[in-house]
Amino acid sequence: MPDTIAIDLKKVLSIQRAIAGQLDFRAVIRAVSNEISRLLPHDHLDVAVLSYDRQQVAAYETGLHTEWDAGTSAFKPVAESPIRDLLRGHVDHMVTADAQTDSRFHFAGAFSQPIFAAGLHSRLHVPLKVEGRVIGSLSFSTQEIGTYAESEVEAARVVADILSSYLYSLQQSELARQRELRQMEAEARAEGLRIGALHLTEELENARQAIGMDLHDQTLADLTRISRSLKRLLPRESVRGGDLQPILEEVEHCVRELRVIIDNAKPSVLQFFGFGQAVEALLERSVRAESSLLDYRLVDDGSSGIEDLPGNTLVSLYRIVQEAINNTARHANASHIDVEITRSEGSIRIMVTDDGSGLPKASSRRRGGLSNMQTRASLIGATFAVTPSPDGQGTRLEIALPESMTDRSMIATDTSR
Repeated sequence: MPDTIAIDLKKVLSIQRAIAGQLDFRAVIRAVSNEISRLLPHDHLDVAVLSYDRQQVAAYETGLHTEWDAGTSAFKPVAESPIRDLLRGHVDHMVTADAQTDSRFHFAGAFSQPIFAAGLHSRLHVPLKVEGRVIGSLSFSTQEIGTYAESEVEAARVVADILSSYLYSLQQSELARQRELRQMEAEARAEGLRIGALHLTEELENARQAIGMDLHDQTLADLTRISRSLKRLLPRESVRGGDLQPILEEVEHCVRELRVIIDNAKPSVLQFFGFGQAVEALLERSVRAESSLLDYRLVDDGSSGIEDLPGNTLVSLYRIVQEAINNTARHANASHIDVEITRSEGSIRIMVTDDGSGLPKASSRRRGGLSNMQTRASLIGATFAVTPSPDGQGTRLEIALPESMTDRSMIATDTSR
């Protein structure tokens, strides 16, 4: 008995040494084939591994090549496997002297053609188990009739127990790798879409600014010339000033409105004087246009680093703040608005806070300007949050652009400055 135990231990250790360092199922089965043949002779050896949902099975083989191998047929439904009862845990082993005539291996829909094609007769199958759960099978086959008997089942179980935990680890590693690849692919697609949308936004911004320049150079110039002509006509005795005065006022009103449109389309203050001055100009214009009761406070000590951002990023932030200020002035019934431009926790932060009527309903937020602001922020990699203001009266809008995103935003063509 001691000699028998020593021999068995040596065989076990030789199998363990053979699988150590193997990185895939096929490499494992090939590495142990010679060691296993000393225990159980075989012409064909394979491990079948169940999919995560246990509905599919893939086989990895060595020795005779068959259509069962994953390189040939990939995953197959468990329902079509000749050893489906074993994989489902209905039996704890299968032994046959001749699989070609054994009805257990041949049923309606069974993928048993490889048994005939490879000339397999004797077959021995035991489950691969981890924590009592079947994860696959270990199968031995020869081209001779009557090679295996029930007495070989225990030896096959020993080999299966050695392989099971190692194969399970490989399976989990492969699943983790596939999840990581899917995650990377999803992130790459999202980044591609972000960059594409950012380019499109920039092109729209360029077109918007080009229209603003055309309006300034042509339409505004024409209206200004008409206004001057009307002013020259007013003192003449042949012209009744009362008739021309309303027309002149309408023209001058159009000129003022057109200047606002042009400045919105092509924010010259942003380009020439910087972000802080541009925001202050927005605040002053909104106060004048909407309500003399609305006052504001701008906090910008110049230490945020926002002026160093690429032009396309700066314009996007400007448009978000512009939308926020306009929303407050027109819809929030606020008496005060604060805009703070700061740097904290490695991010450039802009906060727009008012004491108005609070957040709109969720459905309105999705359809309105908040959705547009969220989209603009995501395109440049900034976070965007809208919450009730700290004192519970009104709304706080916060945009944060991490330092890590300031370089990424330069991927897009910078044509805005």
